[in-house]
Amino acid sequence: MNHKSKFRRKLEENLRGAVLVDEMLARHTSFKIGGPADFYVIPNDERELSTLLGLCRSEEIPRFIIGRGTNLLVSDEGFRGIVIDLSRACCNFRIEDSLVITGAGILIEDLITRSIASELSGGEKLSGIPGSVGGAVILNAGAFNTEIKDILASVRLIDVDNRIKNVSKSQIVMRYRRTDISPDAIILEASFNLKPGIRSEIEKIRTDILACRQAKQPLSLPSAGSVFKRPPRDYAGRLIEEARLKGLRIGDAMVSEKHANFIVNCGAASASDVYRLITEIQEVILKRFGISLEPEIRLLGF
Repeated sequence: MNHKSKFRRKLEENLRGAVLVDEMLARHTSFKIGGPADFYVIPNDERELSTLLGLCRSEEIPRFIIGRGTNLLVSDEGFRGIVIDLSRACCNFRIEDSLVITGAGILIEDLITRSIASELSGGEKLSGIPGSVGGAVILNAGAFNTEIKDILASVRLIDVDNRIKNVSKSQIVMRYRRTDISPDAIILEASFNLKPGIRSEIEKIRTDILACRQAKQPLSLPSAGSVFKRPPRDYAGRLIEEARLKGLRIGDAMVSEKHANFIVNCGAASASDVYRLITEIQEVILKRFGISLEPEIRLLGF
């Protein structure tokens, strides 16, 4: 029995959750792109997650935490290690007065929908942001002049030493599309300070924002959202459009005609197609404007 088979047996002996071998990550990313992971594991709860992390550490196997795969480009070769899906282990949700406590695996959209149902305001301008709460916190996701940091109260996480810690927002440095949370830490849940509001008014804001997204973003084709971070005092989409790169295509990866800061998968794009297109855009923008565009999407397996 080879090492991979032995480790699979260990996983199945210690976990009740799903253990998938050589799982194509294209099935788990919004880009619909990505090669196989050696293992794709969905622990059922935090206890199983802790067990799984212990196995990864003892066997010295690389691991990667995935939320909903919305801000991610996975290489065509995939990932040699374990991809851990938190959608079952971190799906708790509760409201205490105006404090909303939610598992890291909950969708941002679900957080907003449930908050509005309880007549709580503050997060509705984040409507339409894809992905999970955990990823949104790590990225300090934002839109329409609102960021996660504006409503975040605290997070509960597993730190690099495998200890569970409660960390208040005041202990986290949160800037535009980044935080100082260690990439090796795992967010389990986050708490958000919202405020009472009038449901009809909150829903109106949300409806308007979703309509704006629908009108301006290429939501009918697979993508990973905004490709590049906003450069100082400008917008990546404006620069790319000014450089006449809308419609630029490599294979089945194309700069969206609708929004220049989106790369869309027109059918069978490879990760290599997308990566080459990202590089081409960066080179053109640097040469024309002297500006280095920094990717917002995460890369795995490159």
